[in-house]
Amino acid sequence: GTSMSSPHVAGLGALLTDLHPDWSPMMIKSALMTTGYDLLSGADPFAQGAGHVDPNSAADPGLVYDHGFTDWLGFLCGTGQLQDWYCPALSIDPSDLNLASVSIGALAGAQTVTRTVTSVSDSTESYAFSANVPGIEVVADPASFTIAPGQSVSFSLTFTNVSAPVDTYATGFVYWTSASHTVRSPALVRPIYFDAPGEVSGSGTDGDTSFDVSFGYSGAYSAAAHGLEPATMTDGNVGDDPANSINAALDSCDFSDFPNSVFGCTGLTFHDVIVPAGTALTRMSLFDDYTDGNDDLDLYVWNSGWSQVGGSGSGTSAEQVDLVLPADTLYHVGVHGWQTDGADSNYTLFSWSVSATPGGNMSVDSAPASATLGATEAVDISWAGAAAGTKHLGAVSHSDGGGLIDLTAVSVDTD
Repeated sequence: GTSMSSPHVAGLGALLTDLHPDWSPMMIKSALMTTGYDLLSGADPFAQGAGHVDPNSAADPGLVYDHGFTDWLGFLCGTGQLQDWYCPALSIDPSDLNLASVSIGALAGAQTVTRTVTSVSDSTESYAFSANVPGIEVVADPASFTIAPGQSVSFSLTFTNVSAPVDTYATGFVYWTSASHTVRSPALVRPIYFDAPGEVSGSGTDGDTSFDVSFGYSGAYSAAAHGLEPATMTDGNVGDDPANSINAALDSCDFSDFPNSVFGCTGLTFHDVIVPAGTALTRMSLFDDYTDGNDDLDLYVWNSGWSQVGGSGSGTSAEQVDLVLPADTLYHVGVHGWQTDGADSNYTLFSWSVSATPGGNMSVDSAPASATLGATEAVDISWAGAAAGTKHLGAVSHSDGGGLIDLTAVSVDTD
């Protein structure tokens, strides 16, 4: 387990640092990973990671994958965890971080990743590529190379789903092999049926935007526009919760009229949101600009039977809960005064319900006429006549021959 593997690997890292003082921490990690061996015959990366460390082999791995601080910034930008000014220049696809492993969490047909290896050998070597990821074809470009000591070579790996089931990880290894070294990297790939962004945004009473969709199948495809819907804006007030605990706030409530109503809570205010039948997407939101101070409010949603179906708690009052194809027509929305900047906070609760029936002031201007396995194509949308001074929500539905396969939310601000 980790209690013993951690000190063993830390000790091996110290020994490799002593042996190769010019190696970076990531080079040492790479050497330990690419020279590992299977714990059990046929063990996959989910069972063993890169395998059992082999310190003598790690001392002479042949090739290493290296990266540094700037690469990690690009990775964090690519995952959306950072939104800083430098992200447009640094952002990378998360699967392109130069790790000694490959992970693709959403493979829609095919995807190409890039890697760079550096020779730490003391002689020039020629390497050839091979792979074993059941159900997935892996093609390297170049498929072989000759590399001198200290030299670096970049290559691409294209993963294509041939027969692996969707929504299940296909696991295996990719190899670079020379006469003296075998450099093995674990590979994990999850094929999916279809990939589209969860949300796109715009602004203005009239406007347009575009986004890409990728296909993990060939066949029927259509896109349709729903909305835009202006927000229902409900003003409210919530007191500060001295315990900073949603459970404590709930314990303070008066349940004498439950399940008809819950009232008298400390630091928790309830609103009922009615959702029309035939709704595709319901959203409840709070915004920092719509509170009266520097408040930290949280948002919780229960269905009509008081089972919690969503929650959002960040370090600010920017909170959002989405319900796709909501099953109920009544939802109880709780605004929690986690920490107000005074005794209470005035806020505005925003809610939208987007119909599952296409229509409204938004249109799909162009979209693929059909799906092609491995293809990525654009969907262009536009809107006109959105009411000024509020926030709007719509959706683009994606369907195949069997019905709805995905929704892309469209948020448009005119406030």
